[in-house]
Amino acid sequence: MQKGDQAKLKLLLTGIAARLTKNRDYFVRADCIFLSGKKKFDASLARAETGYTLRFQGTETAVDSVAFCAFFSQQAEKFDEARLSYTERGTVVSLTVDARGVQMKQAEREATTEEQATAANPLLDSGRQYLIRVDHAAPLLREIGILTADGKLKNDMIRKYNQIDHYVELVAPMFEKDDGEEIVLLDCACGKSYLSFVMNYYLHNVLRRRCRVIGVDINEHVIEESRAMAKRLGYHNMVFQCADLRAYQPPKNVTAVISLHACDIATDLALATAIRARARYIACVPCCHKELLDQYRLPDLAPLTKHGVFKARFNDVLTDSMRALKLEAEGYRVSVVEYISPLDTPKNLLIRAVRTGKENPRARQEYDAVRRRLGTTSELDRRCMDMDQEFFVTDEDLVQ
Repeated sequence: MQKGDQAKLKLLLTGIAARLTKNRDYFVRADCIFLSGKKKFDASLARAETGYTLRFQGTETAVDSVAFCAFFSQQAEKFDEARLSYTERGTVVSLTVDARGVQMKQAEREATTEEQATAANPLLDSGRQYLIRVDHAAPLLREIGILTADGKLKNDMIRKYNQIDHYVELVAPMFEKDDGEEIVLLDCACGKSYLSFVMNYYLHNVLRRRCRVIGVDINEHVIEESRAMAKRLGYHNMVFQCADLRAYQPPKNVTAVISLHACDIATDLALATAIRARARYIACVPCCHKELLDQYRLPDLAPLTKHGVFKARFNDVLTDSMRALKLEAEGYRVSVVEYISPLDTPKNLLIRAVRTGKENPRARQEYDAVRRRLGTTSELDRRCMDMDQEFFVTDEDLVQ
């Protein structure tokens, strides 16, 4: 190997070592091939509980990023040709050392022929630019039940697939504008965590951002299922915790809180957790509403709500509109949209909120006036009252 090639190889391997250190949670595998005449020797690198495991010539050795790159460099000196294929989620880096010199290529993971055929399904919206593409996100979509085991799109899951992708499309602008070093996403009342996995894929594989995803739910069974799914997918940047949101202490520096169809007061608990964490973004799809149904009083409108179905439907609108106004009162800029057709589900409202960092006295006065008029106290009200009585200092307080 020429001296110039040695310097180039050293530089490129420094980049690989940096990836192994910084992007450990996104690492999939690394494979080496060493050729000498007709002889061929293979080596592979796998993620271990701590560090990595190098397999070569029947032995396994615990290594770190620097040791692995030093190993490849040493072997490249001995053989006629050396190849390294380094794979992260969504990215493949190929390094070749031979008589022609040192070359490196980086490319996205290529879709298989079967995945390309699935993406061409005529039942999909051919005019839509999907963010979670079937031909790129096949392992994820197979894990959450959108695809069959052999990679075919389930016809009865096309509607769900479109719903998932449209949700991502509606929240994407918040994350595209974010300039933080890492996105910390908290999924409150995560259930089976399908949305957590989809957002994880979008943030890292599509948006190319570093991210951590935390799922919290009170049901231990769904938490265990989510952990197993993350392990099967190799999504090492995900953590799932079994906890009651009423007692849960969110981590520092939460970027966003999401919640999908958290039943009844669990939506309020999710919103209160976001406020407590001072999350920059909130994306919440509420589910059933019961708490205010027997609380609110509108004597002047009693003739219009004497039928139970009208009273319940009015309660749904009342509850979500008060949630949106409460977020404004807590210093968020709020928008509310229908993220799917009401024919799919009547629980189709998406509440999006962006923290402004400024107080909103007008919204607070309006909210307090409405609550007094209705005679209601929600779980969100109680959580915020508890927060007002607590004393805790954040990093943000210290720099103000």
